[in-house]
Amino acid sequence: MSTEAFSETLQFITNVKLQELDKRRANFAEHAAEVLREASDEKDAIEKLTILVDGMENWPGKWSSNLSRKDIVRWLAQAKSDPGFPPSVLQNWIQKAQAEFEHEGTRYEYAHLFGNLLTDWLKSSPTSRVATDSPSGSDGFEKVGRKETLEQKQKLESIIFKSKPIDVPALETYLKDLFAPEKASEALLILRARVKRFAESLRTRKIQASDVSNVISSALATDVLSDEKQALLKQFAKNNTVVEELASVLTMQLQSLQTWSWPQEGVLVEPRRHLNGKTRFYLDTEILTCLLLHFIGMSWAVEFRNSLVILKASSAWKESSKILTKTDLERRDCYVGEDSQSIVGARKEYQSKHFFMCQLPESFEKAVDHYGDERPTAPALSRASRRSRRLAADNGPRFDTPIDLKQSLLHILSADILVNESLHGSCTIVRTDLEWFGPSLPFDTIMTILRFFGMPEQELQFFQSFLSCPLLFKDDPSGPVRTRQRGVPISYMLSTLFGELSMFVMDFAVNQKADGLFLYRIHDDFWFCDWEANRCATAWEEMQRYASLAGLSFNASKTGSVCVGENATLLKELPVGDVRWGFLKMNEKGVFTIDQDMIDTHVVEMRRQLAATTSVFGWTQAYNKYMAFVVRNCGQPSMVYGKAHLQGIVEALAKIQRALFPTDGGHAAGSVVGAVAQKLEVKFKIDTSDIPMGWYLWPNSAGGLGVKDFFVDLFAMMDNYDGTPKEIIRHAGWKDKWDYESASAAWEKKPSYRRAMSTGTVSPTDPFMPFEEYIKAREERGRPWYDAYMKLLKSPTKVDSASTPQIDASIELLGEGLKAFGASSWSDLSPYWKWVIGVHHDAMVHKFGSLAVVEAGSIPVGMVDVFKGSRMRWEQ
Repeated sequence: MSTEAFSETLQFITNVKLQELDKRRANFAEHAAEVLREASDEKDAIEKLTILVDGMENWPGKWSSNLSRKDIVRWLAQAKSDPGFPPSVLQNWIQKAQAEFEHEGTRYEYAHLFGNLLTDWLKSSPTSRVATDSPSGSDGFEKVGRKETLEQKQKLESIIFKSKPIDVPALETYLKDLFAPEKASEALLILRARVKRFAESLRTRKIQASDVSNVISSALATDVLSDEKQALLKQFAKNNTVVEELASVLTMQLQSLQTWSWPQEGVLVEPRRHLNGKTRFYLDTEILTCLLLHFIGMSWAVEFRNSLVILKASSAWKESSKILTKTDLERRDCYVGEDSQSIVGARKEYQSKHFFMCQLPESFEKAVDHYGDERPTAPALSRASRRSRRLAADNGPRFDTPIDLKQSLLHILSADILVNESLHGSCTIVRTDLEWFGPSLPFDTIMTILRFFGMPEQELQFFQSFLSCPLLFKDDPSGPVRTRQRGVPISYMLSTLFGELSMFVMDFAVNQKADGLFLYRIHDDFWFCDWEANRCATAWEEMQRYASLAGLSFNASKTGSVCVGENATLLKELPVGDVRWGFLKMNEKGVFTIDQDMIDTHVVEMRRQLAATTSVFGWTQAYNKYMAFVVRNCGQPSMVYGKAHLQGIVEALAKIQRALFPTDGGHAAGSVVGAVAQKLEVKFKIDTSDIPMGWYLWPNSAGGLGVKDFFVDLFAMMDNYDGTPKEIIRHAGWKDKWDYESASAAWEKKPSYRRAMSTGTVSPTDPFMPFEEYIKAREERGRPWYDAYMKLLKSPTKVDSASTPQIDASIELLGEGLKAFGASSWSDLSPYWKWVIGVHHDAMVHKFGSLAVVEAGSIPVGMVDVFKGSRMRWEQ
């Protein structure tokens, strides 16, 4: 089915469902009016109630009511025969039954409003919106011509169409010298042998249908294709016959790579603006070409990651110098026993498992979009899985997504700063990245490194063809075709591989020259810290040396360093500048604080993006995504940041609300709800004064607008900080003394234990080790400090709001409708929804009679889910 036909089909389904909803709404209004008129004419209370209950029973639709009609029928039988039956009870039931008709009518009215909002959203964009799962047009902000976009395009053109000469012999000499030591030379030989064997096996590889399925998932995850081609590729993935044919064709192409080339007429380049303000330029390639390149890229990426992980685990990779000698360890084990957990061990695990070559997939089945601004939409999880993930997120660092990886890196660095300052008196931190790294990477650098690592010439020829792509920009399709002379195309796994291999050389060089210092790196974003400032200076010197040889430049605006500690002085060899990430800026104490000036800049951009929308649903989606971006860039709350950081995020969000939304006016003025209410009043001519706030926050699939209250998650964590970061560190010092005294007392009181544990370095008659020896190298051996370190890395847990009998009754009545909130019971609800329901329960029940805004299945929520799951295309 073509994308246009697919789009028309989905719109037809939506329109039919909305038309049916309007019919039922009109029929109910007529039915309710007749029942209520007949009841009002009846003077006898028993008969009046009977008419109302019969009217409810005779309506074929489902009532979202907590009124038990079966019980009332039985009770009515008593009332008719019992002269003493209380009239007040009958009047109460009559009022409840009349309210049920009002509430049911309200639900139909809001279902009708929901339909109008959805229709408005459909009309606000081209029909391709539905088919592509990717909003564009007026609500997707896909406008070309913005000044900043044009400037970025001009800068890109000035780089990629001009080759960057490098001194290839000098780079080759540098690589030879770097791997000249015996252990490094041995590791290099193993790597080269693996590369050669893999190249030979890949040439004769028969691509299977399962390979194609994985490659399709990879291509879709990296957002490399245009919207229309993504939609078509999703249709391919559902057809086993097509997948088999794709496997056959790709196998044929793989076996003739020596003759592969881009089309001579050139490949279109499409600009896409991201939430961070950057416009990136994507190749609009043919689907088959994209799949072939992704298969090759994924294959080589997995192989190189595995090979380099082996190299890192070998003796060629230097470990940081240890303070404790073998004798020190023997004495410590004798006196206090072995302790396998330490800060050093935790760091090594994080570094090896999560940060080393982290841009390359571990297996052929895994691929992520490292350039995405948003957290990927996860598949549906079971209740147990959801609770497990929530607990994992609360208990420590997460590395599941690129966003998690970045946030956890900042937490780890902040904890290292605190520990180093406390144990060693100072800590130096350096942060930098490369300027226009992907577009500026010289071809000669890539090819020299590939050749040095043993890549055969046959493969090098193909890689050269891949890099030398003829390009046409989408805004000038009739312009001249120009061949790329430098850099790599965005979002291709081959591009990621070439970048990672180029950066691995820097990783390894810092490791070798700076005495085992680990260079934390995510793509071309670099961080490192150490209590020995000279090691940091050595690392920075080596990074500059390699960058110069490789034809790369550091971004001065994102390069800086800080030295923390009493009387600490920043070495003149280190770069001068701020240490920043997102909206965070590190102060002179090594603490990340929120830069409120940057918030002001993004308020201007957010106002521009919101003003570009034409539909209410589109507006709320843009608001939610942009606010989520702001919250992420303020940093994930953590014990290591302290409560002040969380309060800073609250202040930033309040500042945005005040700046974006007018404080004068009516309902909920000065807030996002007030802004949406105003749009509803202007566009749909409805009175919003009696709309409860909960309706704006309720999920779309429950009939609400789906506006996210970003304050809730923050306040849910506010009271769960177990001390300040400094207090956590001080407690570790106190625990040292307490543990020492306990261990010393145990040694003195147990002669038999002393004899059993004694070695050549410790005699049974020896006194317990001195305190100075006990606290030596607490990062290597020191359980209190390990516990403190892990505690610093935890995120404050979110409090669970308590239920009430009224809420329990509403939840039970909601039944299957609770799935709209992502749960099957109150206990299964996220802390966010427990908080929101707890706050807005009474107002929602007063307005709608229950927590159900609309009858389940009466609105086409599936279409909304399609739109919400798509990637926004921001105004260029």
